[in-house]
Amino acid sequence: MTAVSTTVARPLALRRSAVASLVGSAVEFYEFTIYGFLAVVFAPLFFPADDPAASTLSALAVFGGGYLARPLGGVLFGALGDRIGRRPVLMATIFLMGGASMLIGVLPTYEQAGLLAPALLLALRLLQGLSAGGEFTGAQTYIVEMAPANRRGLYGSLPALGIGLGFAVASLVVAGTSAALTGEQMTAFGWRLPFLLCVPLTIACLFLRLRLEDSPEFAAIAARAELTRTPVRDAVRGHLPDILRVAALTVATLGPGFLAKLYLGIHLVQVEGMDPVHVYGLLGVLLLITAALFPVMGHVGDRRGRRPIIAAGFTAFALLSLPLFLVVDATRELWIIAPVLLVFAAVEPFVSAAVYTTFAELFPGRIRYTATSIGFNLGTIVAAGFGPYICSRLVAWSGWTPAPGLWGVACAALGLLVLLTTRETRRTGPAR
Repeated sequence: MTAVSTTVARPLALRRSAVASLVGSAVEFYEFTIYGFLAVVFAPLFFPADDPAASTLSALAVFGGGYLARPLGGVLFGALGDRIGRRPVLMATIFLMGGASMLIGVLPTYEQAGLLAPALLLALRLLQGLSAGGEFTGAQTYIVEMAPANRRGLYGSLPALGIGLGFAVASLVVAGTSAALTGEQMTAFGWRLPFLLCVPLTIACLFLRLRLEDSPEFAAIAARAELTRTPVRDAVRGHLPDILRVAALTVATLGPGFLAKLYLGIHLVQVEGMDPVHVYGLLGVLLLITAALFPVMGHVGDRRGRRPIIAAGFTAFALLSLPLFLVVDATRELWIIAPVLLVFAAVEPFVSAAVYTTFAELFPGRIRYTATSIGFNLGTIVAAGFGPYICSRLVAWSGWTPAPGLWGVACAALGLLVLLTTRETRRTGPAR
């Protein structure tokens, strides 16, 4: 029996869900990752230290702390989504994310509030993590359930496309703000502006989601009185191997992916001493260019299967992670770095467009939101939460600036191993 219902959503409802899933994921990842891009700027304001690298490490540790809250958010919002529906939970998560992001933009600094400043920063980062724990997997679950069976890969690639767009917009906003302001102005108030931009973005996303209806599959499960009162227990007891598989594949996807999307920008600015305007502008443009590949690879996954595409992506990550950082270590010329980075960034759509749809297809509808949230957020703690921190420590411990490339190789190798035990889900899924 297929894991995802064959009930088809109305065309208008499907179009609305597609737009809302894409925009929601883009807004979420803009709001959640803008912190990482600006950490180099505001770290001394909240974590004063004689060594700028020490301040940045402290800020990145708080960045990772947001990911510690994601599993709790995944359990909370995933269970609610499986009990009361996808739509109301997706409204709550985007509201919480936007509110926390806006408040970071108006926080007092250490000089103004002492230890209260970093404590508040950590608290708001944890609230961001709580929200993010249920946002992406909810959007992924929702759009896969809304999509026709033969186009789940195409529609399921939209939240992954949203991730890429969110990172790209964050990069370009930071680059534009840095270009418009002096270094002193960025430190004084400029770093706050990208956070305050979260206010109109959140309002727009809430407007889109107000027009959504719940998926036909969830409605059918509710009509048959098959909703579970204990989705977390049912997911863990009945589907633990697949939950752990999702966690490992998430590490393999986000570990190398965040090298290009987030850590490399910090590395080029702080370790290599390059101009942040040029660095973040380049990252934003390259991510926009590669974003077009997400729906293309989602469509290919519908025709050829998920596993071959994922395997090709992990193999490319394993082969290219270390050379990327060797090139970065050898030159400070962006025109040389750009084509190498473009090739590396183009790998992620091969993985993401297929792997996230696979996550939703692995589980039956009554516990799908919960199970995918638990697995995905466990993986993000390692890969996305502390991946940038681990990369920074690798450089500090070894004194070898290309060391972060080894992290990408290790993550990709894990993905290839786990993929050997992962079934193809394009046509079939688990029995109910």
